[in-house]
Parts: sequence; structure tokens; C-alpha cells
Amino acid sequence: MIRLLPCYQERRGNKLARSDPQVNIRIPPDMRERIRERAEANRRSMNSEIVHYLDRALAAENENGPAATGIAPDQEPDQPR
Repeated sequence: MIRLLPCYQERRGNKLARSDPQVNIRIPPDMRERIRERAEANRRSMNSEIVHYLDRALAAENENGPAATGIAPDQEPDQPR
């Protein structure tokens, strides 16, 4: 069972505040569209959807180790890290 990280558990049910830290990222257009679709299906904002997925990935990594999240899409399995 994946447990949410404490920082997200405290915010559950609360909206993130504009005073919370912000990060700008670049993502491929197709990924943006997939996130938008998932956010709409889950009745969340895109930001909340991204925070949800990041929290789950971090929780899985904490519980199962770094290998639980897999290899980054831009890395081949035989490349050194």
C-alpha cells in the first residue's frame, strides 16, 4: 500500500495557496494533454493532478526504493547513470 507523504496529507482537501513554492517545467504537448484529460476525469486542476502523481511516485520510491519508479524515459537501460 502506498502512503501519501505527510506534506500532501496535510493539504488533502485544501487547495494549494499561491504562497506555496512554484516550479515551472517544460513538458511535451502530448503529455500535457494526457494530464489535462486525467485531471478532468478526476475533477482536479492540472496542478493538483501533477502534485498527486508526483506524490505517489515519491511515496512508492520511499517504500520500495528508487527502482520502483523505473527508468527515466530518456535513458536506455544499458547507459550509465
